[in-house]
Amino acid sequence: MLLEESVFNKYFVLLTNEWGKRMKKLLSMLVLPMVIFLTGCSAIEEVSDSLNYVTEATDYIDDLNQFADELPAVAEAAVTDLNSKIQLEELLTEMQSEIEGFNVLEAPAMLDDIHNQVVEHNKELTSKIELYLEKIETGTLSTELLSEIGLLEEIAVYNDLLTEMKKLSE
Repeated sequence: MLLEESVFNKYFVLLTNEWGKRMKKLLSMLVLPMVIFLTGCSAIEEVSDSLNYVTEATDYIDDLNQFADELPAVAEAAVTDLNSKIQLEELLTEMQSEIEGFNVLEAPAMLDDIHNQVVEHNKELTSKIELYLEKIETGTLSTELLSEIGLLEEIAVYNDLLTEMKKLSE
């Protein structure tokens, strides 16, 4: 009986070693391509995320530039015209919403620093918009208010940040 167990053990060890080698080969043939594929997908996804973010940022900065183009005429008219005053309030509150929407975007890791810079400028821009809205509420609008608050100067910074974003994402 002992001899039978010994032969069985040798045969079992031989079988498991052969089977183990085959399984290792099979697994490596299956797993290695999957790992390579998934790594490639991750890189493609990162590039896609960067492009999507830059597109969102470009749209946002285009909206800021349009806001900056419309603001002076509406602000000047709002000093003497009630309808323009209402339009100015709407323009300012819409921009606040745009700012809040951009701030919650998730930037890809490679653009995180620039996104944080944009968010910091957004905080400054938001405070200037809030100040302007307060002036509207208190009835202290003037033609000089726009330049005194510096709203348009704050917006000029964004185009440089967009250029930097586009360079990094290429």
